[in-house]
Amino acid sequence: MTKLAEGGRCRWCGRRLSSPVGSGRPRQYCRPGCRQQAHVARKLAAVHGLGEDDVIVDRAALEELQGALYCLEAAVEDVDRDLAGGATAGEVAGALQWLLENARPLVVEWRVAAERLAKPASPP
Repeated sequence: MTKLAEGGRCRWCGRRLSSPVGSGRPRQYCRPGCRQQAHVARKLAAVHGLGEDDVIVDRAALEELQGALYCLEAAVEDVDRDLAGGATAGEVAGALQWLLENARPLVVEWRVAAERLAKPASPP
């Protein structure tokens, strides 16, 4: 029997990990393909002089992420300010809707990126 590892995610694709009940090392990867991809990535990083924690990101993708995070930050600040003054149920619902509208694009980006990483690389 397996149970969902509390907060555990695959170090390669980010999927939630299930861990076997019992002793042993905790899992780091959700499947053998992820472990292999991580191994290949470590080898390539070493060849190019990159550390294990270094990441190469497309500038456009980084700017898009930064923009979405800025919108989410502004929404959280707006909601905090709106709710600080004893908001009515309607105001709370509106604040929650505003927050969700700004959080959903980040969720979509996360899912798209996770799906992209989960697909095996096609040969050149």
